[in-house]
Amino acid sequence: MGNKIIVIKHFTGEYHLPVEPGKLQEMQQQIDRCLNDEQPAIVVKNSNGDQHLYPTDLLKNSYIKIVDEPSIGFSE
Repeated sequence: MGNKIIVIKHFTGEYHLPVEPGKLQEMQQQIDRCLNDEQPAIVVKNSNGDQHLYPTDLLKNSYIKIVDEPSIGFSE
């Protein structure tokens, strides 16, 4: 089972949130809390320390799906 990516499609663009291994359920819970107005946003830090903010309004007005991260390279 590979890594997952959360894809958020909004009229302003398409956003990809890589999910750290073992953190998928936590991310799903954060999305649910945002959609239920229990949390104002999701904040994600990437590997070089940059923070990305995904506010509740963005999530509520988007199509959200969870997909497998594409494999890099060739498999035989």
